[in-house]
Amino acid sequence: MTPPNKDSLFGSKRQAPTDKANQLDSAVKEILASEHAIRERKTARLRELRLEKEALQSPPEPKTKSKRKAPKKSGTAETESDE
Repeated sequence: MTPPNKDSLFGSKRQAPTDKANQLDSAVKEILASEHAIRERKTARLRELRLEKEALQSPPEPKTKSKRKAPKKSGTAETESDE
């Protein structure tokens, strides 16, 4: 067993800023890649379920256009007084 010293108790020397940045960058890329993979799997699963549901349903009936009614006239224009 090695005797305790400054390095074994408090860790080794400080990392160079570029090494620390590279380590952080790789960790972030791993996290983003895993999240992207999870999102893609979920999207594919939901797409398959939606397509299955649409295949089981009967096609929607065509909508008939309703006739437009004439807009109602408001009586405010006739009751305005001249000042």
